[in-house]
Amino acid sequence: MCRRLMAFAVSILMAVLFFVPQQVLAAPDITVDAEAGIGNKVKSGEGMPVQITFSNAGSAFSGDVVLSYAESYRLGTGLAIPVELAAGESKTIQFASNGISDNYFPGGQSRQSIFLYEGGWENGTSIDFNGTKNFRPSFFAPDSVVIATLTANSDRLLQLEEMNVGNSGTTEIYHLNQQEEFPLPADPLAWEMIDYLVIDEYAYSDLPDALQQTILQWVQQGGKVMFGATGNVAAEAGNLNEFLPLSLGESVEADLPSLESTVPAYEAAAVGESNILLGQEEAILAASQPVGAGAVIQTSFSLGDEMVTAQQGYTETMESLFHTDAVVQNMYQDLSSKEMIADEMAAVNELFESFAVSQTLIIAIIFVYILLVVPVLYTVLKRKDKREYAWIAIPAIAVLTSIGLFVIGAKDRITNPQIQQTGFFEVTADQGLNGYYMNSLLSNRGGDYEFTAPSSTTMTHRFSTDFTEESPHQSAMLEKQATQTNLTIRDMKYWSVSSVLGESLIDQAGSFDIQLEVTDQTLTGTIQNNFPFAVEGMAVWTGTRQLALGSLNPGETIEVSEAIRSDVLAPPASVGQSFGFQPIADTEELEEARKQMVLSVSYEHLAANGASPYLIAYTRDAIVPVALEGQNASVSSLHLITQSFDPPLTGTGEVTLPVESFDMELTPENLASHYQNISQDPYYFYLDNGGYRLTYTLPQVLQEKTSNWEELTVALERSNASVSILNTETGEFEELSGTGALFEKQADQYVSSEGGIELSLQMNAGSGSPEIVLPKVELKGVISHD
Repeated sequence: MCRRLMAFAVSILMAVLFFVPQQVLAAPDITVDAEAGIGNKVKSGEGMPVQITFSNAGSAFSGDVVLSYAESYRLGTGLAIPVELAAGESKTIQFASNGISDNYFPGGQSRQSIFLYEGGWENGTSIDFNGTKNFRPSFFAPDSVVIATLTANSDRLLQLEEMNVGNSGTTEIYHLNQQEEFPLPADPLAWEMIDYLVIDEYAYSDLPDALQQTILQWVQQGGKVMFGATGNVAAEAGNLNEFLPLSLGESVEADLPSLESTVPAYEAAAVGESNILLGQEEAILAASQPVGAGAVIQTSFSLGDEMVTAQQGYTETMESLFHTDAVVQNMYQDLSSKEMIADEMAAVNELFESFAVSQTLIIAIIFVYILLVVPVLYTVLKRKDKREYAWIAIPAIAVLTSIGLFVIGAKDRITNPQIQQTGFFEVTADQGLNGYYMNSLLSNRGGDYEFTAPSSTTMTHRFSTDFTEESPHQSAMLEKQATQTNLTIRDMKYWSVSSVLGESLIDQAGSFDIQLEVTDQTLTGTIQNNFPFAVEGMAVWTGTRQLALGSLNPGETIEVSEAIRSDVLAPPASVGQSFGFQPIADTEELEEARKQMVLSVSYEHLAANGASPYLIAYTRDAIVPVALEGQNASVSSLHLITQSFDPPLTGTGEVTLPVESFDMELTPENLASHYQNISQDPYYFYLDNGGYRLTYTLPQVLQEKTSNWEELTVALERSNASVSILNTETGEFEELSGTGALFEKQADQYVSSEGGIELSLQMNAGSGSPEIVLPKVELKGVISHD
């Protein structure tokens, strides 16, 4: 019988093998070749292009390629890109990614960062593949300047490679349209690692409209484009034509600073609110026009003409045009704005009001419980002679009390998830808002939560713990659509907190109409709120002071008359407040902590952007276009709005300028020297041994006045540095000693025509302390109208 059954089974198997059509047992056999950045070089934490080539020697593949990356040890996510591969097909795709870092957790670049999911990342299967499984890019120096070009001939711009721009003096040049197999990125995020785009003898207008729009959005978010002069630059500038700062006329010969001979140029007239960078009003050589948070720069001479580039001094002339925002060398100098938010702001933003439970109420409930259980329950049961019911009554009352306590503590957490949205934004030149935000989510259930945002708003995820061993794509996943981005926080626990943060450009948001001036140490004028939302806590931030002005509804105007106890308004100084390690007792303290934290974090961003005072205010509107999909969340928003302004100085006569009134810049003579502001005191520094130049520059409003400086005081504190000051008449440095020096009558000799006071520091700590309080200056004089 067994033999018959075995024979029957074999017969069935043979029939299946030979007579039934069989599906080919095959699988995708994919090889991946991936490269990040430009020439496989990236800036740590900055957005970048990613290019991946797939070669499929197996069956068809349909699914996602997932890039799992970390921007720092606190920030990271996965990025899922749909991929369709036919059998035997090869394909190259390019997309943009948030920046990557090589120091975020143990394993670094050796950990796998590229994955393939057949059937998609949500419900599909991770499959093995050959080739590149993790990125190994080279990293630029953090303060290097990356210049991309679009040029007809890269040889025309070879001299740019000789420039020393930025604190490190490192300049990286990439001729994008000369790169082999490198299409220009179509996502503004991919351009984030680029500081400048130089366009020389190239028809930018021939680029596809979508690509021109990408570059414009990059400029609005902080990028800078420089156009060299051509006979038809207005037509060649495409969608940037309306932002050109110059109107060019007839051909002329022009004198460029540092060049021996004249060069071919064009007559030029400034357009709109453009700023002259080189030359004078009657002979403009270069100018810039602000566009959002960025700028368009234009020269009246060719950038690559041999008659210009072949002359000695060309490099120095060009260095003056590639002005980089001052790098604030402080204790946060190695952190990007997003890292600072993740490091500092989260300590407060991830605390929710619903965490607080009234101690008085809890004590009252416990007191009532004890009162009921002991004397009341005992008396009632004794009178009714039902004391045996105590075995039921006591546990029942305990359960009811516990349920009551739970309801009191959880009533705000059960129905809906909660979001605290905090950020800081600066008003741009075209009345937009550009800044950073953090969305902290308190879940009301376990599972996935999805956020959506437009393409002008980036999103990344804050790890729940530092130096996590979990791959970033396991905690959050980013997906890009045509007009929006989705970020899914994966597998959140019940009543847990997770944060999403990023940068956002809010177009045409509005601005403050600031009409303020300084007269006799009094700030007077009006401020109108042209935003569509109300603001509160409005103040002028100058130095360490904040002149409180109150609240304003949309369209309202306020009259200002405030004594400022100085002749000019200084730029903001650090508020020096942190709530990261301080207990917060109640909701009022939480509200104040959120305000102070966002103010403190914003300073590091604002201090790098200029030397003007700021008008600041808070709004409670949820202005960041980030939404939680599929659920109605309770949202608590608090955003700091900032706008710089330069109030004219209408008075004349004697003025006194304390050190806070000056813009300060410290640069090392040796670019390898390390220097760092190591406290909330902006003048307290760590300095390596070596030479440094310390320059104090007058406020712009005073540089435009006729002045006679009568007294200069330089205050020194005991240190291991020798200090000298530049005499602009002799060109020599004069050594200072003791506690400082007082220059009377001849004070003008130490103030340059550009409004600068230059000091030389020679640090030689030896066995002593490398820490120093920088020399401080005070200037007195008389000013008059031009």
